[in-house]
Amino acid sequence: MAWITKDNIIFIANYGKPIHSIVEKVAFRRYWGKKYDKKTKQYVRAMKSMPYAICKVRMSSDPSIKIGAEFTIAGYKLRNVVMKGEKILTFHDQYVAEFADEYGNEWVRKLILEEKQKEKKDEDR
Repeated sequence: MAWITKDNIIFIANYGKPIHSIVEKVAFRRYWGKKYDKKTKQYVRAMKSMPYAICKVRMSSDPSIKIGAEFTIAGYKLRNVVMKGEKILTFHDQYVAEFADEYGNEWVRKLILEEKQKEKKDEDR
């Protein structure tokens, strides 16, 4: 899993039509998982968190993906690569980005909206 920070550059090959984007915000989603308890020697339920990035497209060769489109990427889907002396994040081949503009991705829009509301609430304090 790549280490995601704000203002990282994300490169997606997209079947020969590259997409360049930038990380606008890093957030964490909490979920229930299992962890091994050494004392009881059993798996117990525990809260875990997964980092994900809210990204915005800066350059796109694909006409169906507009500049300024927002999308989310979970941290495990990215890997670090050094290109021309600069560290960038690239997409693993087997995963697909979830764009907020596409049909059926209401949950992506909801995730992005929740994070923007949290950010606004923190600024108001």
